[in-house]
Amino acid sequence: MRHLKIYEEYSDDDLKDLMGDLESVGHRHQVVFGKDYGLGSKMEKRDVSGKSTLWFTEEAAQFLKEVGYMRNSPTKFFDFVIKEDSLPTMKGIYGNKTISAGLKKSENSPGSPYYFKMFYQNQEFPETYSGKKFRNPTIIVALNKIISEIEALRK
Repeated sequence: MRHLKIYEEYSDDDLKDLMGDLESVGHRHQVVFGKDYGLGSKMEKRDVSGKSTLWFTEEAAQFLKEVGYMRNSPTKFFDFVIKEDSLPTMKGIYGNKTISAGLKKSENSPGSPYYFKMFYQNQEFPETYSGKKFRNPTIIVALNKIISEIEALRK
C-alpha cells in the first residue's frame, strides 16, 4: 500500500484506487443525506413539506442500483425505477393506487444530476406545465418513505 499523503496531493485516479482498496476489504460508500442526496437545489434541507425536490448524485443513484433499491427503467419517464414494494401509494375511490416513482436525469443541474419523480395518469411531482400536482399529503408520505428506506440501507 502507498504511503498516505495530504488529501490535496491525490489525483482523482489515486482517490478512486484508494476507494477501490477500501471496498475490497468491505468498506463501501454509504449514501449520506446532504452530500449524496437531499432536498432542494443544494441538497441540504431536511423539511419534507412537499415543496422541495429530492435530488441524488450520480454516486448515490449507482449505489442504490447496486444494492437493489432501484433498477434501470423500461420507460422514458424515468432513468431508474424504485423497487415495487417501495413505491408510494395513493388512496382512490376504487382502492389504493400504486404511483410510478423513480429517478430522472436533470439537464439543468449538473451538480445534482438526478431528481426523484412521481407520475400517475396526469399527475406529476415535480409538476410540469402539462401535469397536475399531487396533493401534498401524498408527496409528503412518499418522500418520507423513500428517505427513511434509504437511511435504513446505511445501517
